[in-house]
Amino acid sequence: MVSRDGGEKKKDEVVREEEVVVRVGKEVHKFHCIPTDLEELILGNLKSRGIDASFSSVTKIADNEFEVDLPLVEGLVNNPQKCDSNRKLTCEEVFTSVEKLNQHGFLFKKTGCAHVIGICGSGEIFVEDTSRHCAIDKAIGLAIRDGIDLSNSFLVASCRQTASTIKKAIFCGIPIVISIAAPTDLAVKEANRYGITLIGFADSKRFNVYSHSWRLKI
Repeated sequence: MVSRDGGEKKKDEVVREEEVVVRVGKEVHKFHCIPTDLEELILGNLKSRGIDASFSSVTKIADNEFEVDLPLVEGLVNNPQKCDSNRKLTCEEVFTSVEKLNQHGFLFKKTGCAHVIGICGSGEIFVEDTSRHCAIDKAIGLAIRDGIDLSNSFLVASCRQTASTIKKAIFCGIPIVISIAAPTDLAVKEANRYGITLIGFADSKRFNVYSHSWRLKI
């Protein structure tokens, strides 16, 4: 470690990140992530792109290498639909979910190198990863594994919300996305277009609502 007062040798804990290769029909996808919950990552990623699959369709063929038995991917892709969930939540649920999110940031506290994602409401899941997209995919996959109703849940995130992360919620039918960070303008547009309630800059005391505020019980 180096400071204005000089330098000293210290051990620093660093997150383990690996490449994961997934073959889906003729497509090859590569993920750079923490090597845990990999089947959940794969199922969540497919679901967040509009492709329904089961855990039985995923085969491990080598370390960090998987194959998904979906040869005709193009015909399986669903178009994004406007979210018609009537799921509502209170301000206290927002505050509580953010507090829990911060409590589950174990890797972030140790290394400063992980995003935290939670799916709450109809069950409760929290997961961390170096990649915000992979963390969201893992959370979705874990929810699928546990039989959680995504249409009656909400997603809480430590990362900024962009069009690419909001689209994951859209394809999964998750009606509410809460982030402790900022959204982009395109994320707000997509959330408005597809019926997603988007909340940003959330902490234990306040938050901003960018779209479909009717789901909030104020």
